[in-house]
Amino acid sequence: MNVKILKPVTVFICSVLTLTAIAQKDSPAATITASDLESHVSFLASPLLMGRMNGEKSLDIAAEYIASQAKLAGLKPANGNSYFQPYTLGREINDRDKSEVKIISGDSRNTEISKAPLYCVSPYGPSNISFEGDVVFAGYGIKSDNNNYNDFVNIDTEGKILLIMDRAPTSDDGTCRFNNPEWIAENNIRMKYSSIMLSKAKAVLVVPDPKSGFRSLAESNPQLAGYTGARIFNGEKPESYQGSSPNIIFIHRNLADNILKGTGLSLEYLQNGIDQNMKSYSFAINKKIAVNIVTKEESMPMKNVAGYIEGSDPLLKNEVVVFSGHYDHVGGYGDKIYTGADDNASGCAALLEIAQAFQLSKTKPRRTILFLWVSGEEIGLHGSAAYTRNPLFPLENTVVDLNMDMIGRVKTPADTGDDNPMSGPGTVFLITDNQSSELSAIAKQVDNRTDLDFDYSLSGPNHPLQLFARSDHYNFVKHDIPAIFFSSGLHTDYHTTRDVIGLLDFGKMEAVSRAMYEIGLEVANRKARIAVDNPFSKWGSRNR
Repeated sequence: MNVKILKPVTVFICSVLTLTAIAQKDSPAATITASDLESHVSFLASPLLMGRMNGEKSLDIAAEYIASQAKLAGLKPANGNSYFQPYTLGREINDRDKSEVKIISGDSRNTEISKAPLYCVSPYGPSNISFEGDVVFAGYGIKSDNNNYNDFVNIDTEGKILLIMDRAPTSDDGTCRFNNPEWIAENNIRMKYSSIMLSKAKAVLVVPDPKSGFRSLAESNPQLAGYTGARIFNGEKPESYQGSSPNIIFIHRNLADNILKGTGLSLEYLQNGIDQNMKSYSFAINKKIAVNIVTKEESMPMKNVAGYIEGSDPLLKNEVVVFSGHYDHVGGYGDKIYTGADDNASGCAALLEIAQAFQLSKTKPRRTILFLWVSGEEIGLHGSAAYTRNPLFPLENTVVDLNMDMIGRVKTPADTGDDNPMSGPGTVFLITDNQSSELSAIAKQVDNRTDLDFDYSLSGPNHPLQLFARSDHYNFVKHDIPAIFFSSGLHTDYHTTRDVIGLLDFGKMEAVSRAMYEIGLEVANRKARIAVDNPFSKWGSRNR
């Protein structure tokens, strides 16, 4: 615990000492400080906000905070007299009143009905599903030759409904007994797909294993529960996709206990036997199950937050420079909160500080500056899509989008894989579309006059990680609006409960925020609007 706290503090001190300020002390950029950034992040990434999940009250609290800070900074409300831009999404969820699981023992007269929550991963998300069949307990649902382990030995699984435990066998100290710890990671179900497919089962019910201490997916993996608990859409509802996989449903521990009731065997007993002996305890349960999942649709009110500084030039003020960042995250349950300090409380704080810097300048920018905090990013870039569908300022007058998403972390020894590109304390990834050579030249000028180095290696539509299309700037790009996207990278704590305030480097955030301010200031004050000499609409499908 102490090591994790000391490390970011050390990095923070080093960053503050080594990163050269972009502006002199009398420049407005100097008002962007590490301490002010930390203050904003401390509120937005507080566990009390429960991970700022879309559709939850905690996200509304975050929106109110941002709006109040925008007002304090002197920004004008961008939507008439309001800082909020409402929009509505559709949401399909399981109808708990109509959905049920029947446990049938012997004849149909001996039936129990369960209304416990169900989370479908195949098909993914809420779906109207009905099936019935005999139940077989199949341990962890694993067949692994490399580990000399097979839960499917001596049982008939074809056409059956399998009851399996989440994760894999563990030792007394909680470590995985297999040679790959991914077997006990949060999303370990993907490791079991091949075994499940080969079993030819009709359906699979997955229950949290007793040693985990969890009783439902909402507790063990709130992020997956959130994604599978609701299908979000705008306009026409997308069809659910299952492919050839059997139905795979995460169930509550209460339901599993009721299924095993009368067998004389508890889930704890079965798990302990498997873990100690590393052999199959699978058996046919003399019961049938009938699952009936019914969905319903409801509206999901959402909102962006927007404030602006009017340009000082009587003509150029009609053109707009946009600073954007998303304020939503992926939620949490109980003590397991995805606080999203880097993703993206860091970017939200940066926008607030940049707004204040513009306001404190003695000379106001020639063009109008819009600060846009969007929701719905984590579920499909919906907030920025809603803005570009119904812009508060005409898109044809929008000069650029400068997007901030995850700007507060530095590379650690864990960030070594191709899927986890990370920047150091004096570096930030600048992800660009190259729609405007003038914008690229402005960024390089800012890069050259500061010790903060811009790394362009993640740019463009052809990078395997596709970060170019994974944040809110992309909805502006699709309208031929050039964009710059600052990010410190994809650390191994991305979308985990470890994305916390204590691991942020606020000195780096200060430098990155000042750099983005300088880029925006130059674009806003140019006599001529930056040219779009490589518009997205002319790229062709290969480069999108």
